[in-house]
Amino acid sequence: MSSDPKVLSVTELTAHIKQVLEQGFSQVRLIGEVSRLTSPASGHLYFTIKDAHAAISAVVWRSTAMRLKNRPEEGGEFIFSGHLSLYEPRGSYQLIVTRIEVAGAGQLADEYERRKQLFAERGWFDSNAKLAIPTLPRHIGIITSATAAAFGDVKKVLATRPAWLELTLSPAVVQGSTAPRSIATAMSKISAMSHPPDVLLIIRGGGSMEDLWCFNDETVVKAIVDCPIPVISGIGHEIDITLADLAADVRAATPSNAAEICCPAKDELREQLPRLSSLSRLIRQHAGQLSRTHDNLQQRQTSSWQRQMDARHHQSEQSLRRLSHAAQINIQQMRQPLRQIEKRLFPLQPGQRLQQQRALWNDRRHELAQGLKFALQHRRRHLDFSRQQLHDQTRQLQRIQQRFAVLSGKLSELSPEKVLDRGYSLNYAADGSLITRAMQLKTGDAMQIRFRDGAANTRIESITKEKNS
Repeated sequence: MSSDPKVLSVTELTAHIKQVLEQGFSQVRLIGEVSRLTSPASGHLYFTIKDAHAAISAVVWRSTAMRLKNRPEEGGEFIFSGHLSLYEPRGSYQLIVTRIEVAGAGQLADEYERRKQLFAERGWFDSNAKLAIPTLPRHIGIITSATAAAFGDVKKVLATRPAWLELTLSPAVVQGSTAPRSIATAMSKISAMSHPPDVLLIIRGGGSMEDLWCFNDETVVKAIVDCPIPVISGIGHEIDITLADLAADVRAATPSNAAEICCPAKDELREQLPRLSSLSRLIRQHAGQLSRTHDNLQQRQTSSWQRQMDARHHQSEQSLRRLSHAAQINIQQMRQPLRQIEKRLFPLQPGQRLQQQRALWNDRRHELAQGLKFALQHRRRHLDFSRQQLHDQTRQLQRIQQRFAVLSGKLSELSPEKVLDRGYSLNYAADGSLITRAMQLKTGDAMQIRFRDGAANTRIESITKEKNS
């Protein structure tokens, strides 16, 4: 019986080696230097990974290369993830790379997770502690580099927002070792303004994990958590999530998206504005509601004041009656034993002892009278204090009535009819839309002018535009 191994073809042996190699090394991570990097028209990347003593061929397929965050560079040191594969026609193996990290990025990722867990335990990412973003801000603060492209992108977006917006840039370094302290200082300065912004944007364009690392610094994250102004973060691209994003009140995917979130566009606001007639009706309804509320409050205040006065008078009268009745009973109780003593001592002529007893009785009667007097004075002072409180409440109600009258007058002055009474008019196009700018018209257009007491139809003969409009 022969003990010789089975004779294999080259193809069979290569297929067996391929199976063992690819199954045994389905997940590989290695560090090395890139050498002989080529990028043909196919879009694939071919290169060699080497160290001081060995080298291995590697390839990044085109579909993977398009998604790489870090592309290999000749002479650069990287960490490569992938699997081994055997190229059967040549019988050579190579590393199929699916991910590339800059050497040291693994340590950064571990540090990122450590800080993330630490800050979460401190409650810095708590959603219940986040501030609400104002619906319609008037003043927007921006933290970024004055020369950053992201700053230009944000200004372009905000240029499509209402013209009343005020922008304040607090410049800061947004990359490098000095960036954390610079960002925290910029936030502190803008928060200390006499008229601080309604919302704060912290923005920076895309970059590697190392470029954005300053936004994972404890100084920056704590500055965002302690900031009294609502913060929107727009750092890097949508896939970049820094610890500053988790601490911010709202995270935006990009700097431009942060600008879009902080304030609605003009067209969106215009759609939300009610028509003039609806606004007038709402004003009248609100004024009527305020008037009814005022009447109800006044009626309730008057009724409450009367009930309190009646109750306090009643309590005072009851207290006086109880004190008077108690005093009379006490006097009678003191007189009774004295009379009995007088009857018993009268036959013995105890003149001196009787006088002493009478003097003692007079002293007690005087003490009782003084106690009664003090009690009545205390009740009177309490009643006077209650009357003063009611008087103060009445004066406060009068001040509320006066303020309501002033606000009602101002509200009336702002009504559409009052505006038309002062000589203003409303211009409508033929389709009924309101005309607010000359650029909406052209020569020959029909137009209706609405006054306080009626309307007039006219046609445009010529248009003169302001030079600065």
